[in-house]
Amino acid sequence: MQRRARLTKDSIIKIVGIAVAILLFFSILLVLTDRIKKKETSSPPTASGTPFTDPYAGEESDPVIYFSGKPYTHKKNLETVLFMGIDSYGEAQEVEGYRNHDQVDVLMLAVIDHAKKQYQVLQINRDTMTEIPMIGSTGDRIGTIPAQIALSHTYGSGLQDSSEYTCEAVTTLLMGEEVQHYVTLKMDCIGIINHSVGGVEVTIPYDMTVYDETMTEGTTMLLTDKQAETFIRARKELDDDNALNSVRMERQHTYLDKWKQKAKEKLNKDAGFALELILDLGDYMLTDYDLNSLSKLSDYLANYEYLGMVKVDGTYQMGSQFLEFYCDDTSLKNAVVTLYYEEKTE
Repeated sequence: MQRRARLTKDSIIKIVGIAVAILLFFSILLVLTDRIKKKETSSPPTASGTPFTDPYAGEESDPVIYFSGKPYTHKKNLETVLFMGIDSYGEAQEVEGYRNHDQVDVLMLAVIDHAKKQYQVLQINRDTMTEIPMIGSTGDRIGTIPAQIALSHTYGSGLQDSSEYTCEAVTTLLMGEEVQHYVTLKMDCIGIINHSVGGVEVTIPYDMTVYDETMTEGTTMLLTDKQAETFIRARKELDDDNALNSVRMERQHTYLDKWKQKAKEKLNKDAGFALELILDLGDYMLTDYDLNSLSKLSDYLANYEYLGMVKVDGTYQMGSQFLEFYCDDTSLKNAVVTLYYEEKTE
């Protein structure tokens, strides 16, 4: 039997808790069992380019970029992990050909600064327009196309290669900044995690009766597993203002906070809670981390300072069929600087 890393209650809460907002992805960082499906090949490709042109860098070994009139240099010793929620159910299975039907429903990028022992999380709107890899019928890359970033996963077999294409699309969006690793989970995980704490109590922020007649605006209710998925995922059938993905992301944050409270209570009463949850999630995830790296990563997140969530502002436009989210250029650059750069002090 494989030996498991020793985890503190605080590390479990931090790792599993943050994950709820992104289909509870950080919980898999504790999965130190042979049930993890892991990738054995190299890290995903990254796009070329740098965030900003620096006319003042000269011959310096650490290039300087300028943002809002201030000089910045790139942080050193970063580790980046993209967490993805796929809008389908069941175990990850390879499809024939080079297209699949799974889109990325939720994306969050954890940027871990080992030098300062801190980390931040970038929340990415699934409707964000960017260049995504385009794969031909023979499996060869034939270029890129502008599309919603959620569609980047539809290219490839639905396994490792599809996750890598999404990593590459995020790298392109972030002006060439590297995405080193990924963790991908299926929708089955929502019900599993909600069930693990006996349901989460929330107040319904607006009318959601089109999905569930009991989910009326202002009602406080203990969510069943099915209702938890509705609360986290529902949007298309809601009225125009509440059908936006950005509004859904706010509900995910609400659920996260409530779930973390109950999970902490569970852990205080039952030392086996985390292990049982981890094993239940194991069949529905895919990652390029090996077991040893996952163990180390869980320790980092347990002990490093969490600096909070970073968001990118933007505007929606109606595309040929679906709403498209266009990032505000200044807000996007600010996010890149916040995550990957530090102000030059000398």
